Amino acid sequence: MAFKRNMNATEMVAFINNELLPQTKLEIGNWIKPRKRQGGYFVTVRQIFCMVDFLGAVFSGYHLAERKKDKKGQQIATSHKAIKFVTTFFSPKSEYSFNTVTKLYDMYRNGLVHLYQPKILKLNSNSRLQWFFYKGNRHKDKIKVDSDKGKITFRNINHLQIVSNDPNKKKFYLPVSIDCLYSDFEAAVQEYRDRLNKTKYLQRNWRTAVNAVCKPR
Repeated sequence: MAFKRNMNATEMVAFINNELLPQTKLEIGNWIKPRKRQGGYFVTVRQIFCMVDFLGAVFSGYHLAERKKDKKGQQIATSHKAIKFVTTFFSPKSEYSFNTVTKLYDMYRNGLVHLYQPKILKLNSNSRLQWFFYKGNRHKDKIKVDSDKGKITFRNINHLQIVSNDPNKKKFYLPVSIDCLYSDFEAAVQEYRDRLNKTKYLQRNWRTAVNAVCKPR
């Protein structure tokens, strides 16, 4: 089902049910199946955040004030809109706080899309925030991670909870469970879909964004 201008609520929900969710499962599902021991980390997170960019755009809309200033359509999707979608619909809220999601988006989305791998963020003049992925449940008692200095062991790891094994507290890590991120993404899309189906202003926001996408530039 392709986009078209002035979609109604039934068409919006059908797009999510018949296009977005099945496409995500086809593109990501093979990478995160438990029987697959290696791979899938970069592609899973990169694809989820590309979808989040779109969802942020239709959730927030592309309103007249933006359209007047943005003749090239570069503000249809923005980091602000994507972060707003995540903090609104992803759960649990204790994990997806604004501060954590901002770091998550900058590190994982911007790094993977533009720079091959997630970015290393500077927290202050003396410390930095690094990344690592893992598969499985939100909590892990112990994880060994590859690094340029060999294996690093982390204990008591939780999805999106910053950790450090550096006694000098100069290196911190923001771990991501790709299984949790994907299941949280799927639940968020379903919650947004249900709210979209019965909320007029969200339907209007969708139309303003999708109509702009359909406009030749």
